[in-house]
Amino acid sequence: MNSNHYCALTLRTLVAVCLTALFIADSQAQTDAARIKDGSGVDIVVQGAVDSELQPLLTALEGKEQIQIAAWTFWRGRIGAKRVVVSRTEVGPINAVAATTLAIVNFKPKLIINQGTAGANDPELKIFDVVVGEATVDYGAFRSSHADAGKGIDMSRWTPLQHRLRIDGKERKAYPRFAGDEEAMRIALETSYKRGRVIKGVIGSAFEFNKEIDRLVWVRKTFGASSEDMESAFSAGAAEGFKTQFLAIRIISDSEFHSPKLEEVAGDYCAAFVVELIRGMK
Repeated sequence: MNSNHYCALTLRTLVAVCLTALFIADSQAQTDAARIKDGSGVDIVVQGAVDSELQPLLTALEGKEQIQIAAWTFWRGRIGAKRVVVSRTEVGPINAVAATTLAIVNFKPKLIINQGTAGANDPELKIFDVVVGEATVDYGAFRSSHADAGKGIDMSRWTPLQHRLRIDGKERKAYPRFAGDEEAMRIALETSYKRGRVIKGVIGSAFEFNKEIDRLVWVRKTFGASSEDMESAFSAGAAEGFKTQFLAIRIISDSEFHSPKLEEVAGDYCAAFVVELIRGMK
């Protein structure tokens, strides 16, 4: 066999292999799309940023089916009478917005519950207390007034900024906070829990991990935040844009005021509380 003939055969073989691979990939993509978009929405999407905030939910999820969409993982099934998708959002605002948007577009939930661990901004909150979000707020959104070089950093010169959404393409609406769904909040506040208190509060979010007492006090005074995490308010904003009901639920896993050690087991406790909340929904 001369070299030209060999090269031609090799090229034809490579083209055939590539076309076969593309056909298989396209068929798999179509199958995955059909599997995700089955024409019916789910009742609830429950979000947690990391695996330690999801295990009781995944254990309770019957008929569990894992679905991967780009960098974000979802599990679909049932908890009690509800069709549920559990979403691992990953950490931070970029992940929270992307995972929430994907969940709404692909699963069409009636309600999104963002849950997991949080630090305390309210010194009265104890470890394992659960905060049910009457609202969420981005406490990293602020404007500082001018100060000359050498004048230092002074939080008294900072004032909150508001997020704005153009709902239905109309005039932009300002959101100093994103309200939690009242009916879901009512059921959450009535759900049995024995590891601490279940209280209503404002859940704060920013891509920050604050351990300075003065900063925590400023966040509480300026934004009214009871707790701080890295996802809730951003998921809430995305849900608001899609007119999807939303509730944030956060358990206190650490407090610089009296218990600075992070209690990772709090993630299990919060997820277990949310399982009971879902089971109690009609």
